[in-house]
Amino acid sequence: MTVADQPIGQFADDVASTRVTPSGGAVAAVSGAMSASLCEMVCIHTANSDTPAAALSDLADEFGRHRRRLLTLADEDATAVDSLQAAFKESEATSHTVQTAAKRATDIPLETATVCLAIIGAGVDVVENGNPNAVADAVTGIMLAHAAHRSAVFTVRANLELLADPEAVSNRERQATDLAQAAQAAIDRVDERVDHSL
Repeated sequence: MTVADQPIGQFADDVASTRVTPSGGAVAAVSGAMSASLCEMVCIHTANSDTPAAALSDLADEFGRHRRRLLTLADEDATAVDSLQAAFKESEATSHTVQTAAKRATDIPLETATVCLAIIGAGVDVVENGNPNAVADAVTGIMLAHAAHRSAVFTVRANLELLADPEAVSNRERQATDLAQAAQAAIDRVDERVDHSL
């Protein structure tokens, strides 16, 4: 059963178990999906109010795409971690099988961080133009996205220790650093908007 089809209580039970997966990467992706849901909700509520919100209607669709992609990434992360564990049981750390699995286990949280960054960036518009009665929900969504983003970047960096190819490590470390810096700049803009509106 996919994460998207699972009751949230069952997912939480699976995380809090003796199983290896779902683990941090999947939880970060699900958290990001929830953050997208909140921002999407604010867009919908704004479109249904008297507030001019043509741009937010398009953003609602964007957040919906992010939500669905992140739920898929949660499944992909669990599969990647399971594959990595299996590869370690059968092969040496430097083997092609392990290295391929390790790259996959690194690239999935890298994409999770990328999608969460997009949610944070789009969230600025929601805070500025969303229904004032629901702005707190948008801010909650953005803060969740930032936490999910930081968690995903941390997972990327932790998994880099598994990679034997220096160029692969360097490329992914650079991407992780760029994503972290961009997310901090975006969250600073959100904080500025929130402080201005209070």
